[in-house]
Amino acid sequence: RQRLRGGDTVRKHLVVWMTIGLLAIVGTGFAAAKTTLTFWNGFTGPDRPVLEQLVAEFNEANPDIEIKMDIQPWDTLFQKLMTAYVVGKGPDIAAFATENIPQYASAGVLAPLDDIYESGQLDPTVLVPAILENVKYEDKSYAVPMNFATLLLYYNKDHFAKAGLPTDPPKTWDEFKEYILTLTNPPERYGLAIAARETIPMWPILIWGNGGEILTRDGQVLIDSPETKEAMHFWTEIVRDKKASPIGLTGAEADKLFQTGKASMEMVGPWMTSGFTAAGLNYDVAPVPAGPKRQVTLGTSVAMVISKPAAADTQKKAAAYKFFEFWNSREAQVKWALGSGFPPTRTDLLDDPRIMEDPWVSKFAAAADQAHFYLQGTDKFRAIETDVLVPAIEAILLGRQDVDTALDDAGAQLRALIK
Repeated sequence: RQRLRGGDTVRKHLVVWMTIGLLAIVGTGFAAAKTTLTFWNGFTGPDRPVLEQLVAEFNEANPDIEIKMDIQPWDTLFQKLMTAYVVGKGPDIAAFATENIPQYASAGVLAPLDDIYESGQLDPTVLVPAILENVKYEDKSYAVPMNFATLLLYYNKDHFAKAGLPTDPPKTWDEFKEYILTLTNPPERYGLAIAARETIPMWPILIWGNGGEILTRDGQVLIDSPETKEAMHFWTEIVRDKKASPIGLTGAEADKLFQTGKASMEMVGPWMTSGFTAAGLNYDVAPVPAGPKRQVTLGTSVAMVISKPAAADTQKKAAAYKFFEFWNSREAQVKWALGSGFPPTRTDLLDDPRIMEDPWVSKFAAAADQAHFYLQGTDKFRAIETDVLVPAIEAILLGRQDVDTALDDAGAQLRALIK
């Protein structure tokens, strides 16, 4: 009996130690479990460091989640993204401008995200209304805000002073024309750097200022309207005939001209403030001069989407929603705004003292009521941009076609495309 009791004791000890060992193994497994989300985006500019900082903060605060970014130029991203989705190798999260949402949503590669708003995890009442409208396709929300931006007129204050121009920037198209031509002395200096391809839309702002349009959200083609033609005649004379800007610029080339002092003005967004400041430019920003019909600028937003496979994975979806909630939180948006120059995605931060004290963010935020979004709601955005609008503008600027012929041809192409 003593030996039996001793055997029982040994067995009990064995059970205890085996249990402890099993719990240790299981516990180690739980600690090692991590939900990894791949995230593709194109923030390769001066805004990249603050994006990387915020993602690192999120990863550190959430050891069970890792956001693994692949940052690449926007044109490279779009060359790869759809194919990657179709073959099942796309990212869990992607970020791109809202005008691209219909193309990917209609292809069936994105998951609807209505529940993040309906559950209150993201409060739609504090987010910029225009963004929420533009993340929709066929009445479903497919994205959450990542940034919001307006374009303003950057101008070189030293150039103005040397040319004897007033220190105040131009406020109307007539003044804008006068300033541009006064400052233009090619090839040493151009009055304006304006890009037509591989760029944030610049030419559409000038079309809108005269009451023109490319395509309305309800499908009305206006690229060949009298208002659009009149605007293109006005600006073609300035840009092409008066040589106010080099022809055929990409967005990066236009930025470089202004940054190196080769151009006196440019319409671009807040992401360039840090780069222009680092270059030592003496510059400021102002609203884009008012056209004959309206004061308008480009409003643009990059939004984040989730692939269908990622949304079907409960853990990945929950992790992505947690990241989206973090990104649109008050503190993250203040850091993003101050680090990138972008106005916050939240309307309840516009009177935040930290935002108001920044020399740039508050100016870009103030232009929100003048913002007009470009080619929203159509799944043919890429084709319209690359096959219709850009070729028409380049044909005009390179003198291959006159304004009326080029826009009439573009109108016919656009009607056939959307039909």
